[in-house]
Amino acid sequence: MPETPRYGAESADEAGPSPVDEQQAAGHDGFADRDAPDGRAGNGQRPDLDESRPPVSPTGALRIQAFRRLWGNNIAFFMTQNAIRFVFGWYVLDGLQRGEREQGLVVFALGIPSVFLVLQAGAWADRLDPRRLLIATQAATLSILALTATLIAVDQAPLPTMLVLAALAGAATTIGQPVRAALIPALAGRENLFGAIALNALGMTMSMILGPVLAQAFGNAFGFDGAVWFLVALLVVGLIIVWPLRVPPRDEPPGPGRSIMADTIEAVGHVARDPALRVLFGLLTLSGLTISPLVMVTLQAFVKEELGRNSGDAAPLLAAMGFGIAVSSVVVMRKGDMANKGAAFQRAMMVGTTMVFLMGRTTEYWQLFPLTLGMGLAGGFYINMNQGLIQANTPQALMGRVMGLFTLVQVGLMPIGALALGLIASAIGIGLTMSVTAGLAFAAVIATYVSSPELRRLR
Repeated sequence: MPETPRYGAESADEAGPSPVDEQQAAGHDGFADRDAPDGRAGNGQRPDLDESRPPVSPTGALRIQAFRRLWGNNIAFFMTQNAIRFVFGWYVLDGLQRGEREQGLVVFALGIPSVFLVLQAGAWADRLDPRRLLIATQAATLSILALTATLIAVDQAPLPTMLVLAALAGAATTIGQPVRAALIPALAGRENLFGAIALNALGMTMSMILGPVLAQAFGNAFGFDGAVWFLVALLVVGLIIVWPLRVPPRDEPPGPGRSIMADTIEAVGHVARDPALRVLFGLLTLSGLTISPLVMVTLQAFVKEELGRNSGDAAPLLAAMGFGIAVSSVVVMRKGDMANKGAAFQRAMMVGTTMVFLMGRTTEYWQLFPLTLGMGLAGGFYINMNQGLIQANTPQALMGRVMGLFTLVQVGLMPIGALALGLIASAIGIGLTMSVTAGLAFAAVIATYVSSPELRRLR
């Protein structure tokens, strides 16, 4: 039986040792120094950041076959994930002729499983076979969406049924998210990390642009069930891409006597002990409760209720935002490992909150396009910086659990925020809710920018 290759070493077109092999040969487990609990050397700098090394190609991760398979699968997954939220909201608003409150309930059902499952999913990502976990969760999502499409086609998908289906789909996608994030540094290696994260952000961008737009096109042509069948087809393609992926056993799996709770506490402790990571996760929590639901959920209702358009017209706005993310992600990818990434992350949040504040003040549909584009340009830096900072400052042995925490604050909190914002919007109006919430978030980011030099300097 042939020996199982190391992470990233299965590409026939890649010469020499993989970045991961180089790290392991240098005595590093993942990206953190074993001699320092926070993964830093005695001088406060990352031990594997050697600026004297020759520059690495921004797309070097694509030379690694295993990463290419993961990236291709992630594109199909992200397209589905972004389009699920859009399609379910579209069906509730226009198919069932319900309002923003019911739309918020469905989005809440999609995301609430993250609150209860994502920390366990992070522990599973560090314990179980990553390939099997990816395939199992994607197959489960496929089955749930196939059932959803069938029920819509036979007119047996009222609001209560959609809430149940949304919760099931949310649970399946939640369990598969931490392992996707944890595999990026494991397959790409430290030298290719920020290029790999930028490539992953480009994949997310493609999904943001193409997912809702193509789902809307299939829905217009074949009905709401046709839009859902399109998502099923995407997941089938993703399964075909990831099926040959080979991932070796971990060098240091969690001990057999450890509980998932103990594993989770270890990851929380890693974040809590680092002042910069602690503030970073605080800002991510703020974003998950406010800005993310405002853009991904409330904006769709704003387009219908206050601008008098079809709720499906939010799809081109998401495409404009995705285009902006693509542009800034390419910039990040070309620059490579930048200094003061924490400051860049905070500045991106300042721009994003400003764009959302202005969205709430618009009176014409066309006015939203430059604002969503600006949101996307800032979003590329936001996405690349926060994920890069977390993954570069987390040991590989903790990566799944820490990325589970990341998924919790970015995805799991969004439905809670969407539901709360929907209730507020029903009382004071959608536009005013968007502007007031974004203004408060902007103030919070300014406060941390002034008070947390550790995050500003984090790289």
